[in-house]
Amino acid sequence: MGVNVQENIPLKAHTVFKIGGPARFFVEVKSREELVDALRFAGERGLPFFILGAGSNVLVSDKGFDGVFIKNSANRVTINGEKILADAGVMLPYLASEAARAGLSGFEWGVGIPGTVGGSVRGNSGCFGSEMKDVVEAVEVFDVNEAKSPDGRAIEDPRQGRDYKLKAKSCEFGYRDSIFKHSPNFVIISAVLALKKGEPQLIQERMKDLVSRRVDTQDIGAKCAGCIFKNVPWSRKDIDQKALLLRFPVLKKFESAPGISAGFLIDEVGLKGQRIGNAMISRKHANFFINTGDAKAEDVIMLVALVKERVHRKFGILLEEEIQYIGFE
Repeated sequence: MGVNVQENIPLKAHTVFKIGGPARFFVEVKSREELVDALRFAGERGLPFFILGAGSNVLVSDKGFDGVFIKNSANRVTINGEKILADAGVMLPYLASEAARAGLSGFEWGVGIPGTVGGSVRGNSGCFGSEMKDVVEAVEVFDVNEAKSPDGRAIEDPRQGRDYKLKAKSCEFGYRDSIFKHSPNFVIISAVLALKKGEPQLIQERMKDLVSRRVDTQDIGAKCAGCIFKNVPWSRKDIDQKALLLRFPVLKKFESAPGISAGFLIDEVGLKGQRIGNAMISRKHANFFINTGDAKAEDVIMLVALVKERVHRKFGILLEEEIQYIGFE
């Protein structure tokens, strides 16, 4: 075994929310080989596994995770012409800076996402009108050949796995979605981004502008997991755009947009600043929850339920979570 396996490690130290009980086993990996070793460790013991990047967009149970928690810290970045190969553990703001330094445009928005390449590809993360699907050309995958449930149930023998590349069109990217959310046998190793040559000074100015906008609208530095809920696409099967706009004129500001802002809906039901325990809905951005002290996962769960109930009662819209739950039954 080429990795250091630790036991009963508190997961709050490894999530942006700073919430979560202990992992039965914890492994930090920095290469594909170490990742496969960690998967083998889980498989040989019949344990569930979960792969973590930056620790954003997740909520870990107060009871922790009864399996193998794998923190992917692989951070290789290789630039070849207008393409960038980045390991799954590379932070997006760092990758955006490296692209800018190389005079490559199209990924300036990545500076606004506090996540890793792997997690962002999996969730098709995006901001400022762009998404990972806009820049991803291919994804290197390790297939453990044992498809289980999305929470990472046990694999049997990862030594039988194999590496291959999925072209972007095979990744089934959708709004905050991809094939990887539904195929836990696919473990993301790295991704190739296809960008375009640009003027370095203009790229840097664009990034500074995006950082400024983010600081103005989000609680930077707070113990916050990012957006709790997905925005509501007009294309959702249960959404009748015409009826909603007729009934709620306040939503007409989103008529030409892809959908309705979840933060706007939460603000409209008067929940900015609402607290349960030490979890609070941000006064700056209503789709952000903040751990104001030693918040528990249960505090966040109750706040999520409150928001969903209030928004549904007023607008008839059921909000869907963007964060991923870990360790819950």
